[in-house]
Parts: sequence; structure tokens; C-alpha cells
Amino acid sequence: MHPNSKILGIDVGGTFTDLVLTDEKTGKRTIHKVPTTPVSQEKAVIQGIREILHETETSPESLDLIIHGTTAATNALLERKGAKVSLITTQGMEDIIEIGRQNREEIYSLVADRPTPLVNRDRRIGIAERIDNSGNVILGLTAKEIERVREKVEEINPESIAISLLFSFQNPQHEEMLIDELRNDSNWYVVASHDVLREFREFERTSTTVLEAYLGPVVLQYLERLTEGVTNFCPNATLAIMQSNGGTMLSSEAEGHSIGLAISGLAGGVIGGWAAAKQHSVEKAITVDMGGTSCDVSAVDGAIVVKADNKVAGFPLRVPSVDVQTIGAGGGSIAWIDDAGVLHVGPQSAGADPGPAAYGKGGTEATVTDANLVIGRLNPDYFLGGKLKLHTRKAWNAIENLAEELNLSVMETARGITRISTANMVQAIREVTVERGIDPRNFILVPFGGAGPTQAVDMAEMLQIDTVLVPRYPGITSAVGLVEADPRVDRMRTVLTGAEQTQEWSLLETLEELTEEAGNRLEKQNSRNLPVAFQWAIDMRYSGQSHELTIPVQPHTEQLLRESIECFEERHEQEFGYRMDGRQVEWVTARVAGIAKRPHRTTENHSHPDTSKSYDTRKITLMNGKTTKADVYRRKSLAPDIIFNGPAIVEQVDTTIWIAKGWKAQQSAEGALWIRRSSND
Repeated sequence: MHPNSKILGIDVGGTFTDLVLTDEKTGKRTIHKVPTTPVSQEKAVIQGIREILHETETSPESLDLIIHGTTAATNALLERKGAKVSLITTQGMEDIIEIGRQNREEIYSLVADRPTPLVNRDRRIGIAERIDNSGNVILGLTAKEIERVREKVEEINPESIAISLLFSFQNPQHEEMLIDELRNDSNWYVVASHDVLREFREFERTSTTVLEAYLGPVVLQYLERLTEGVTNFCPNATLAIMQSNGGTMLSSEAEGHSIGLAISGLAGGVIGGWAAAKQHSVEKAITVDMGGTSCDVSAVDGAIVVKADNKVAGFPLRVPSVDVQTIGAGGGSIAWIDDAGVLHVGPQSAGADPGPAAYGKGGTEATVTDANLVIGRLNPDYFLGGKLKLHTRKAWNAIENLAEELNLSVMETARGITRISTANMVQAIREVTVERGIDPRNFILVPFGGAGPTQAVDMAEMLQIDTVLVPRYPGITSAVGLVEADPRVDRMRTVLTGAEQTQEWSLLETLEELTEEAGNRLEKQNSRNLPVAFQWAIDMRYSGQSHELTIPVQPHTEQLLRESIECFEERHEQEFGYRMDGRQVEWVTARVAGIAKRPHRTTENHSHPDTSKSYDTRKITLMNGKTTKADVYRRKSLAPDIIFNGPAIVEQVDTTIWIAKGWKAQQSAEGALWIRRSSND
């Protein structure tokens, strides 16, 4: 990547598509928003590219790299709009995706629901073959059996095929034979478990392989349409996609790896929020990305956590993913009343079309945005910098419909909507902190997204957090995270052996092989001339346990046995409060992450005004029902280091920041806004 490159980050949200154009030479960043087009996301993306390049007078030919965070995979899974899949598995294992595990979300429920399998029973094919747990062939796969399976697949006529055979992670010979036959002269999208997830545990491996087959065709079709549009307009630009693991990959490399995009959009937000925190030497941050449709929360202590698995729409997803919790709580979240007369907010959203009632696009249901407008936090004439005028009367009427049913005033109902929305987000924060033994009071809250800063101080007060850090561009911080991300490849392989001296050399060989595989994959992504850092880790457990801890180890270490066991036992004691002295320790899965470091991004030099005068005052209704006058500032007019007290409102193109009484704000020279609890409060 040339140091004078122009890079465009594009994050597709449920309501808006956010863009940030970065000049790597000057560090200058330009932001832009367009409404998302949910049915065909690429339309909003291409429109946004045209508008931001026109606005900045940038030639399309000068754009070098586009990094895109997409919800195409997530939406296809949530809406059950993936491909028609046929599953080929070892005879007797056809129902593994339906039997699953004994894990129960509601342990005391007698009628607990499970998600309907993505492959119906009549599209699952058992095949006569068998490999044992050491990789030895017990029953060979014959040409006649392969032909029978092919005929059965042709009868089913699927769009894609998932192959997951017993113990193929130890020996993929039979899966490779099936791939060769089924990919020959066919248009099927064929994936095998040893390529998707070379790990043990049949249910998780099969489920993840089925998800790849289910999402692959949808994702690839979307990327083909997007690539065509990008190439036609920006012929010199390379298109990269954000992965769930927090790294990027070329869109051309997505085939067979579509499952890695399952939480693509969420990962960018965590990276962007953490980048803002690190710029200000923050070591512990809670990132809160509240957009129009959802709220994504992550607790970061020193480094972003990439965990080995996740869950999307109730399905286990065994691919490396940034540790983030998401809930349906955004500016467009709809307020509604249940049969018992209780007010709720979300998870349903008004989205971009029709959007909140205040948008004036035909929406009639009250949302969080409508509530914040009615209580005075939002300026109807400066939403999106004045590009979208809000209609206070329509927001009032929407809330009034709920107020009449609740027998409350409109203002009481609006306050209730805001308070419930805040409580929902606070609960998500507690799930990634308090429920894991972490005290959120020791963290700094980093809110972003179009709606996050509007309720950030409310969240901080409920959590007893004393400091809030609002990034310079809160509304497009997820897009900034895309620009900050580096190409990354994760490789893993189950080894399942005792942590012993006799097995140390074999494990080192496996880690070295995975390192070479990751390096080769990065080279295919045009990362040949970039410095690459490799991270090694091993999933470990005590003998007899059914869960593992992922333990980082120094790459190419000569003390693998000693270092890994010492680190494992220390971590086990930290997590569970005890060690099992004398118990055999096991190495379960070897993991390698390869990260290609793109050139250092220069920090933009900001121009600073000489004063920080408010330009107006506004009547605000507080959560206790009282009203107050708040000074109103424009973010671009804030001089660094000047302190002003709440109640105050800070407006900018991409968000509105509410600062309550008892809090003080200070703009930093780097552009972030610090909000701290006053010492006399």
C-alpha cells in the first residue's frame, strides 16, 4: 500500500450506510452518510461512493482501496434467505445438526425452542464410509457409493452442498474425493468441513460447514454485483471485506470463506472505538455502537478479544470472531405495548424506510429517535447536519398514540421510551462485564454510532462510570474501524493430545504448518510487501474436561511445553478459582493468526477555533420530568482544553451529544470529546 493512498471505508447499517474517505498522506478524513437500501445493499454503497468522491472533488481513478463492512451474511441468516442446501455426512450422522448439544438457553423451560435446521431431513444424505478418531480408514469410500450420492444430489437439486464426514479433520481423504466428483461439471457451491473448520466436535463442525453452504451463494452474488459496480466507477480500486475476526480479506477470496463475514459489520465498530481509545492512551474501554437498528457492545482490556466461536440466530458459529454483544436497540427501535399494558422498546426497528415517524417518510410508530426529539435532545433542523429535517409534530403524534393507551402524557411516554432504551443497552454492557466478573466502573465508556452519544451519559450514570470518551466522528466510527483494520487470516487444526515432552515437537510442526498456510493466504491478498506478524495460541484443558481455554504462546518458542502449561494453569485459576494439581493437561486445538500490517495512518491535523461559545440554548425535559435550559454547541467550534459544564448539547453532522448536569466536557487537541463526572456532583 502506497503511503499516498486514498482509502474508503464503507459500513452498511440497518438505517444508514456510512462512508469515510481517508488520505493516507495528510490523514484528512471526510465523512458521508446515505440511507441504506436493504433489498440491494450495493445500491446505497455505489451511490455513497459517487457522492463522497463528488463532494471531495476526488477522481474515481485515484481511489486505491475500498474496505467494506457488510451485513449481507447476517441478514440472510436472520431472515432465512440463504441457499437451498444438501448435507452429505457419514451414515448414522444425518441428524447431528438437529440433535445438537444439550445446552439450553432456558434451563427450566419445558417447551424450549431450538432454531429449525437449515437442511431439511429429506436433503440429508448418509454415505457409506468410515474413518476412525486417529485418521485411519475403516471403511473405504467406493466409486459406486460416490456415484449413488451424486445421483441423490441431482434428484434433490440443491443450490449448494455441505460435506461433513466423521473424523475428516484427522484425514480429509474421503471429503476430497467427494469434492472432486461433485464440483466436476456442476454449478453447485460445494464446501467441505476440513476446509471450513478443521476441528473436532461433530455438531459444531457440521453446523459451521452447513452455514458456509447456506450463506456462500448469497454472499458471493452480492459481492459480484458490488465488485461490478465498483470496478465500473473506480477501476483502480481494490475491494476488501471486513471479516468477523477483525481483519480484512479481498472480496475475490470470499469463496469458501463466506462464513467469516457473519458479523462483519460488528467487528469494524469495535476496532474503530478501540482505535479512538488507544489514541488517547485509554487501556480499558467499553465500546458502545448504537446506530439506527442495533447496539453492539464490547469490553476491551488492553487488546480486542477474538474468540474461537460465536452464535448467530441461535446457530453455533465456530469461526474466530471479535467478542461483541449485539441487541436490537437503536435510534429506530420501535416502542410498543404488550398484552399486559407494559411499554417495551425494540428489538423491532423502523429501519431506513420508512424510518422513525419524525423522518416524515410515512412511519407512524414511535421510536427512540422520536422520543429524543420530543424531549428536546435533537435539533429538528440539524439532523445529519441539516440534510434531513425532522418533523417534531409527527414524532409527537406517534408517541401520543402510545401515551393514550398507557394513560400517560406524551412527555412521560417519551421519557419512558428513552429510559427503557438506555436500560436495554446497560443490560448488554453488564453481560460483557459484570456477568464475567469485570467491574465496568474501572472502564471508560466509548459511545459512537449516530445515536450512541445522545444517551451515553445516561448509560454512564446507571453503570457508575465516571468518564466518557466520544470519538471525533461518532456516527461513522465503524467505517473508521474498517480503514484501521489490517488483512488477517486465521488457521486452526485439532491435535487432541497430552501436553507431554514426546508430543511437543509434533505440536510445533503443526503450528509451523499453520503459520505457512496463513502466510500463503495473505500473499494471495496482495500482502506480499507488507510486514506480517503471526500470533500462536493453543486451546488447552485438563484431562476429563469438556471445555477449553485459549492460551497464547510465543511464536517459534523453544519452551512450548513449559510456557503453555504455566500460562494455562495460571489462567484456569484466574477464570475458575482453582488449579487441578497433578491432573494431566491436554493440547486440543492449535491456532495461528497472520496479520499483515498496512502502513501507519497519519493522524489528521485539526484546525482549532479560538473560542468555544454556545450558539443557542434549548429547553430540555429531564428523566425526572423537570425541565432545564441547556447550552447548545457545535462540535466544529469547540476549542481544545476549554471546559464547559452540563446541561449542554453538542451537535455535529453525524450525531448529537447530551451532557447532563453534574458532568463537564472538554475537547481534546486530537479531536475527541472527554465527558467527565464533576467532582462536586
